[in-house]
Amino acid sequence: MSRQIQIRRGTATEHENFVGAIGEITMDTTNKTLRLHDGETAGGIMLAKHSNLPVDSADYVVESQIPNANNNYTWYRKYKSGWIEQGGVKTVATPSTSFDIVFPIKMQNVEYTLHATAKSPASTSASTPHGCHYIQKTNTGCKIIVLRGDGGDWLATEINWQIAGLQY
Repeated sequence: MSRQIQIRRGTATEHENFVGAIGEITMDTTNKTLRLHDGETAGGIMLAKHSNLPVDSADYVVESQIPNANNNYTWYRKYKSGWIEQGGVKTVATPSTSFDIVFPIKMQNVEYTLHATAKSPASTSASTPHGCHYIQKTNTGCKIIVLRGDGGDWLATEINWQIAGLQY
């Protein structure tokens, strides 16, 4: 025979003055929700039902790629809202050179932010400046110039003014 577990339950009115134990969960039979108690708050904290959440209240990943040797150590995350972030690692044989980055997925336009960080080459002292900058942005990638470094990490994030509630 199976076992049945039942948690404490009561109406919304009964919950108003009830202070449950820390971590206790009770059922509000009026609102058909659960309440989480902290040992201090009368009524506990009502947990929202999915149907009570605003339709577009949460953004979440709908597509992604994990970096590995087969994809040249690139990754991306595409969100329900259309926001895209992607990045990778690039190594160059000769410092003070340039290389092309090809994005794993196409950006909506060239209005994205790109961050590139150069690794300090092992052959130079810590006081030797190193760095990189990018040129020739397209929605499928860009060219990076490495200044006294042997490659590094890159990150591209899309600027989606509609997501931010702004217009341009």
